[in-house]
Amino acid sequence: MTSNRMVGLLSDIHKQHEKLLDLSLQKTDALKKNDIKSLDNLLNLESQCIQRIETLEDERVKEVEQVLNRHGIVADENPALGQLLRFFDEEIQVELIEIQEQLRGTIQQLQEQNELNNELTRQSLQFVNASLSLMEPKKPTGNYGRPGQAQQKNSYQKQQSIFDSKA
Repeated sequence: MTSNRMVGLLSDIHKQHEKLLDLSLQKTDALKKNDIKSLDNLLNLESQCIQRIETLEDERVKEVEQVLNRHGIVADENPALGQLLRFFDEEIQVELIEIQEQLRGTIQQLQEQNELNNELTRQSLQFVNASLSLMEPKKPTGNYGRPGQAQQKNSYQKQQSIFDSKA
């Protein structure tokens, strides 16, 4: 693996996270406007972006494992960039660390935006549920009787016990 390959992979991962952040911001607007069609489209684009990130991350892990294995080091299950920085010259190390910090910042912003979207979605669902419960017909309280028979009370029923039996 060349250092340029690792820089390229990490840059591509960062670009995809920036796209994901942009989609998340658009999703916030769609949630505020209650634009379901736009929201559905954004979710599809988001899914494609996540798949691309997963593919790039798999490539990054393979590249890191190859470098570590070439130097006789057994790679962890999910090897980190810090494990192989020592194998690159100082200029590349600085570039990789810079991209990594940018990626961390973007991921932090993405998490905050997703929390906001989650809260907006939760509030929207609460509003929908409240609206639906207002539109439902009121159910009568738990009175016993024959189905379809109107419940009328007269003086005889008021005096009757719950356990009225006929012999």
